Amino acid sequence: MRNRKITIPSPFCFETALTVQVSDINYGGHVGNERYLLFAQETRMRFLSTIGCSEVHFGPFGLVLTEAHVEYFHELFHGNIIHISLAIGTLSRASFDCFYLIKLKKNEEEIEVATIKTSMVCFDYKERKVKSIPDELKKILEQCAQQKNEG
Repeated sequence: MRNRKITIPSPFCFETALTVQVSDINYGGHVGNERYLLFAQETRMRFLSTIGCSEVHFGPFGLVLTEAHVEYFHELFHGNIIHISLAIGTLSRASFDCFYLIKLKKNEEEIEVATIKTSMVCFDYKERKVKSIPDELKKILEQCAQQKNEG
């Protein structure tokens, strides 16, 4: 087995399930590689909604994705139900990392399908500038990074 490059911190603070749609399938008959970032975005949006935010309404600012890494381990097909867990990683003044673990249950066995890391930056869309994460949201993210909150 190859070396994993993405190390997901614990604990996970959010979990959700998605069903693979026909629009996720590529010419090879399985989920296209770009779709995994959309799975991560949907998971992140669901998580943010649990803390009263979205990517365009993160306190008085928004969020932008500045970096993404994906490791693929197993194919996915139309109709598969995937379970995605999200963990919050390192926080800085203006950014934080999100980590995702995608799993598939197959024949009573859980299979790791992919791991993903995205770096999110707090951004003022009006001024077009990076901003500090608002204190109240930074506290929530720090709590998420330290304790399990299921959503």
